[in-house]
Amino acid sequence: MQEFILVLGQPNNYLPGKLWTQYMVTVLDDRMKCVNKKTNEEFEISYSEFKEAEFGIGNGNLWLQCKLNNGPFVFCSPRKYWKSEEGKLLIDKINSVVEIKDMKEYKHYTGKLFFIYMFK
Repeated sequence: MQEFILVLGQPNNYLPGKLWTQYMVTVLDDRMKCVNKKTNEEFEISYSEFKEAEFGIGNGNLWLQCKLNNGPFVFCSPRKYWKSEEGKLLIDKINSVVEIKDMKEYKHYTGKLFFIYMFK
């Protein structure tokens, strides 16, 4: 199984760390298992925690800005991980609980002409 790299966009109530803290994510049926790349600490986030989700592009990155039961959760990932099967599966799992807004940003970022959208 492939893994997904999640990079924190801000402190949150789910995964410890500051801006740019990286986690390896394994997408499971009902939750995501997140392992801190530096400390190897493991955390789990149930998809049922998601209340809102929206894609946005900033600083040349694709961000998923979410509201969960216990507060905001914002993350990005390198382009190759968003395009990966694991990345697509993560989006599907979140989308099954709450509709992700602005999917067009995802399509722009992972599409062939993404450089045009990054530097507008």
